[in-house]
Amino acid sequence: MADVTINPKTSALLLQDLQNDIIKSNRPVVPMGSAQLIANCRKLLDKARQVGMPVIYVQVIRRRDLKDAPRPPLGAPAAPAGGPALIEGTEGAKVVSELAPRPGDVVIIKHTTSPFHTTDIGVYLRRFGVSTLVLTGYSTTGVVEGSLRDARDQDYDCVVVRDCCAAGMAQEHDTCMDIVFPRMAWVAGVDEVIGAIRT
Repeated sequence: MADVTINPKTSALLLQDLQNDIIKSNRPVVPMGSAQLIANCRKLLDKARQVGMPVIYVQVIRRRDLKDAPRPPLGAPAAPAGGPALIEGTEGAKVVSELAPRPGDVVIIKHTTSPFHTTDIGVYLRRFGVSTLVLTGYSTTGVVEGSLRDARDQDYDCVVVRDCCAAGMAQEHDTCMDIVFPRMAWVAGVDEVIGAIRT
C-alpha cells in the first residue's frame, strides 16, 4: 500500500458528470452499478465536507439545439438517437440528488470531455491553492481520463478513486485503473482514500 497523505487544505474533490441522464438512465454503469457508485461518491463527499476540502462539481450541459454537442469520431456512424440529452435546464442534466451541490459550491459547466477546456476550473484551483485533485466520475475513459491527463500536464498531483468511477464496460474501466492510470496518479479505493485524508 502506498504511503500517501491527502492534505484537505491543498486538495479538491472533483465530482464529474454524475448526472441523471448519465448514471440514472438505461446506460450500463460498471463494474458496480449506479447505486453503489453513488453511495461510494457520497461517502467520499461527506468526508470532504467534514474536513473542509473544496468540492468542485463538473457537469456536461448541452444547448437545446445541440449545436455544442460533439461530432462523431472520424469514420464512426452518427450517434444513435436516445443517448444522454443533458439539455440545459432539464432534470436529466442535474447532478443526481444524492450528491447534489449545496448553495455556494463551485459548479463547472463543460462542453468537452475534460473540464480543463472551455471552463474556468483553473481559476478556482489556483485561488483555492489546490495542488492535488481527487478524481471521481462517469465515465472512466471519458471525463476521468480526460481530466487526469490534463491535470498531470499542468503538474497537479492526482488521486483516482477506483470505486467512485465507472464506465460502460468493465474491460475499459479495469484497463484504465490497472494499467493506464497508475502511470499518472495514485489509484485507490474509497476507504483507502478516506484514510489518507489528513493534515
